[in-house]
Amino acid sequence: ESQIELPLDLTISCTSKDIKGVDAYAISAFDTFVRPTLNPILTQFSINLTAIAQKDVDTAPTIDVAIQKYMHWLKSLDLVDSNGFRKGNWCFVTWGDADIMSILRQEMEFKLLKLPPCFDRWINLKNDSIFKKHYGREPSGGLRACVESVGAIWHGRAHNGLIDSFNTAKIVRNMVQTGFRFTRPTRGLDRKGVPYGHKKKQE
Repeated sequence: ESQIELPLDLTISCTSKDIKGVDAYAISAFDTFVRPTLNPILTQFSINLTAIAQKDVDTAPTIDVAIQKYMHWLKSLDLVDSNGFRKGNWCFVTWGDADIMSILRQEMEFKLLKLPPCFDRWINLKNDSIFKKHYGREPSGGLRACVESVGAIWHGRAHNGLIDSFNTAKIVRNMVQTGFRFTRPTRGLDRKGVPYGHKKKQE
């Protein structure tokens, strides 16, 4: 059997092959809370949505430190070099464009932090050329509904970064197992950090 290694968070390998017996599996995971600095007190809405407690973020690293730890994790897997450039043919996978294109990119810009160069491209599973092309239907109903629609079992509480990553990876795994080939990113950032690529009407 041919296999694809999937380090988790929102990171997968792009080296699938169009042959029978291909599989994908997790080899490592990264997880951290990030301490907010602009609005350090969580709203009740955020607590109810994510189940993240104030004490969780009070003791967490700020985003600059969290990114450094994340990059160290990627480097330990030989996915990036010491400058944060991608090594080999791999790409982030997200459930929507907002994770990297809006939330992370804009947060880093606001705090005058440099976004590591490996974040210059990603695969949005909700893009028409990915989920809809493979399954012949819209990725409707949210992440959990889509995970369960491919026969996978949802685990954990939604809106937790690690939990959502594990469950997103289940869709990736099913796509790989059923013959989909991840060959190119759906979105990215140009040299000036400006987003490019196909934009869906709704996220």
